[in-house]
Amino acid sequence: MARRRLFGRAGSTPPTSRPEGRGGAEPRLPVDISLVTEAPSPDTDGFDVVVTVREAAHRDGAHRATVAAARAAGAGRVVVTVYDEHAGPQSTYPPVVAGADHVVARPTVAATWGGAVAAARPLLRAAVTVVQDTSVELPEGALARLVAAVGGGAGADADGPGASGTSSSGASASGRDPHGRGAVVALPVVRSGSDVVASAGAVLVRGAAPVASLLRGHPAEDAEALAGVGGAPGGGGPTVVFAGDEPCFAARTAALAVPVRTVDTRTAVARLTRDTADAADGSCVVLPLGRVYRTAPLRAGRYDADAADALAVWHGRTDHTAGRAYERLGWTVDARGADPAGAPVALREPVLRAERAAVTGGLDVTDRAERLRWSIRIAAHPGPRGDDWGDTFFARDLARALRALGQDVVLDHRESHVRPLSEHLDDVALTLRGLDDTPVHPTATNVLWVISHPDLVSAAELARYDLRFAAGPVWASRVSCATGLPVAPLLQATDPDRFHPGPPDAAFPALDAAFVGKTRRVFRPVVRDAVDAGLDLAVWGEGWEGLLPDGVHRGVFVSNDELPALYRSARVVLNDHWDDMARDGFVSNRLFDAAASGALVVTDPVPGVEELFHGAVRAYTSVEELRETVRSGESATQAERAERGRRIGSEHSFTRRAETLLDAVRRERAAR
Repeated sequence: MARRRLFGRAGSTPPTSRPEGRGGAEPRLPVDISLVTEAPSPDTDGFDVVVTVREAAHRDGAHRATVAAARAAGAGRVVVTVYDEHAGPQSTYPPVVAGADHVVARPTVAATWGGAVAAARPLLRAAVTVVQDTSVELPEGALARLVAAVGGGAGADADGPGASGTSSSGASASGRDPHGRGAVVALPVVRSGSDVVASAGAVLVRGAAPVASLLRGHPAEDAEALAGVGGAPGGGGPTVVFAGDEPCFAARTAALAVPVRTVDTRTAVARLTRDTADAADGSCVVLPLGRVYRTAPLRAGRYDADAADALAVWHGRTDHTAGRAYERLGWTVDARGADPAGAPVALREPVLRAERAAVTGGLDVTDRAERLRWSIRIAAHPGPRGDDWGDTFFARDLARALRALGQDVVLDHRESHVRPLSEHLDDVALTLRGLDDTPVHPTATNVLWVISHPDLVSAAELARYDLRFAAGPVWASRVSCATGLPVAPLLQATDPDRFHPGPPDAAFPALDAAFVGKTRRVFRPVVRDAVDAGLDLAVWGEGWEGLLPDGVHRGVFVSNDELPALYRSARVVLNDHWDDMARDGFVSNRLFDAAASGALVVTDPVPGVEELFHGAVRAYTSVEELRETVRSGESATQAERAERGRRIGSEHSFTRRAETLLDAVRRERAAR
């Protein structure tokens, strides 16, 4: 049943008495059904932060980290305000109490998110206000960038020099829209837990209907391309959108509007951000700030007549921001559907579907031979949990190489291998096969590159792909003969821009034999053999605590940026392989990186490994042979070692591998 006018009149006075608990029990206050209309009074520079938090999350202390981050970022005042959109008319709560690092809007719990923001407005004094719900996590530096986007930071004045220049993304670097209106509200691109876009701002599909989330279900790279991040073709600067739909944004405090009354938080955010922009005759802009995650759902899960009434003010209003944004990406807004979730009792969110824009001559961009869109699929988890996976580094390096060849590339982690709202835009789905069997793409050219764990790959899996490659030549030959399915050898690779010869680094002094790699609380063979051989050993990696002699374990992690210096500084780098990878010729990626850095590497036997690296890699078969190989060390001069490293980097670069993949895909698509 629809809810209507549950919360009384706007501006009504909340309960001010504090009921006493019975028998010494904790006092409780009734739910606050008011909607405060008192305006803020900004009288100072800088920014304040309003932290909105659900009542249950507040009891668990969810606001503390958000408050601490706001303080660290330099917020003038931090106001915590609590709400419970599931409250009933008789709900009561313990009083909300201020902390040493924040004030509270009121001791009562608001019945809606909008009511919580309204209660905080009179306490705001800074020129810019950031509203952040604890369900949205911001990375370090994001608050400052949001504030700067609405003119609250050095060099970010929307009326300053260069403000009249409009970028191709539909906004100037200072956030002006095509009509010259400056940014009044700034929103971050928010991702879901699967690392795809939850919202890149809100657009109005049809007046009086709920707003739609721009780029919902798209890879994060699409939002970055829209803003021109990292040289992507979007044009640079923030992108103008109709409104926000995530409870996290910065706004000019003087324009901050009175929120509407509804339990539907998305509608409340959309109205508040659009009303605020309209109050100052300005725009809402969205910008990618990296890993901004939504950690809890927004919807109340039921139809709210107040939300429908709040949306009615846009009846007859038009919005072209979605079309402009998609045009920058070479797309058009093709279909406007509705989210089936919650129907028919919830406000149904429109869903935009992007399609490739037509080009002259009647051809569609999907027919282009030169620029393809690649989805690189990896088994690593999204977010920080997958940052130290080898697959992640490998995929990023390959993506850079493909982009340098004029290709569009997105990365899909294990939870975004299926993207129903955007996967139709992909031309090529390249699976870097590690631990997981990945579902094939329904329409793209499917390419499999087996780079590890070959024993997990079945003939049935191979048969699902259009093209098959393997980093183990022995395995590729054997499986091709056994299955009748062509599997081409394609070795792993290195990035010579990072891994190249150079002098030893002072950060790794007197480094003799080095090993970098984690363990599952067991001795890896080469490390066990090195200890038995009495080598002057240094080990970095997780899981080695308590297994090694004193002084051998130097740390649990070496960043990928530090690895080249470590390899260049070690007299010898040690390496080993999983049994199935060594047997089938799967040469470890570490060999390519270390050898390209100019290192001498000693490893367990792999077919053809010594010839492959022009003497930079030597195999051993016993503890005695390992001891003697490390003792004798490098026979090449420093100049010869450097030249060898450069040759290896050139022969086995990700650019070479990307060229091979691209040529094969073009041939496959041309033959269709």
